[in-house]
Amino acid sequence: MKWYEITINTTSEGSELVADAFFSVGLTGGVKILDKNDILDIIKNSKSWDYIDEELLQEDPIVKVSGFVSKEEVDNKIDEIKEALDAYNVQYGEITVSEVDDTDWYDNWKRYYKPIDADKFVIVPKWMNYTKDDGKIVIYMDPGMAFGTGEHESTRLCLKLMSKIDFTGKNVIDVGTGSGILGIGAIKAGAKTCYMCDIDSIAVKAAKENALLNKVGDKAEIELADLLTKTAKKGDIVLANLTANILNILAKDLPRYTEKGGILICSGIIHPRKEEVIAAYTAAGFSLVEDIAMGEWDGLMFRF
Repeated sequence: MKWYEITINTTSEGSELVADAFFSVGLTGGVKILDKNDILDIIKNSKSWDYIDEELLQEDPIVKVSGFVSKEEVDNKIDEIKEALDAYNVQYGEITVSEVDDTDWYDNWKRYYKPIDADKFVIVPKWMNYTKDDGKIVIYMDPGMAFGTGEHESTRLCLKLMSKIDFTGKNVIDVGTGSGILGIGAIKAGAKTCYMCDIDSIAVKAAKENALLNKVGDKAEIELADLLTKTAKKGDIVLANLTANILNILAKDLPRYTEKGGILICSGIIHPRKEEVIAAYTAAGFSLVEDIAMGEWDGLMFRF
């Protein structure tokens, strides 16, 4: 399979949002950020450098964020990425596409993935031999398949909030499931069932494969759907790692899908949008239980 690299020029401040735009449209081949300021920060905060190339010290405001896609995905993904960037209201510059020459690249990137700890949960790449820590819930993932590998702060925020509640015997909904990491984690934490949906067919395929990988396929119902338009199920616990815009749209309908006294955990919310999301769900009958942050992102827990 041929792989293509989509590269977007942006700034240090906008790089995480551009990377999240790549993740949000379900890029199958991962994302990288090339920011000279990262090197400058290391130099400023370290006393161990004996020599550094002077060219690295020259300021360059352009940050390059790249995502990798198959040949069949290129055109559609560029359009979807642009829509996500507009929704985030992030500034960006030139968008370029180039073929990846290294035919071994898709396997080479695997060596950079390590187990990711998120309180009660640990996310492990599927090819890695892992010795389980007592008390940890292990979720095996294919990090190259869809959004939700545990690398992104919003996913880890959800897992941290999930670590605080009891899933035993609960019916769970995971809307915008991506790779299925949250829904799979819920089942492995004791949930009775989990309805998982996503608008992206690649994400749905990935979630189904990851559910089988984790041996929870019998408790997971996974389908292609725009939010919750194809189900009438109610969840004792609802998981929604989306964006502020989509969460605000979902707020008016979510009470129909949440059991009274149920829990909602959501993330994908940048700091400036947190209060409007809280306001939207408070108006819909939810009460805020907990608010945690990581990097530029917030995770919220509500009770209905």
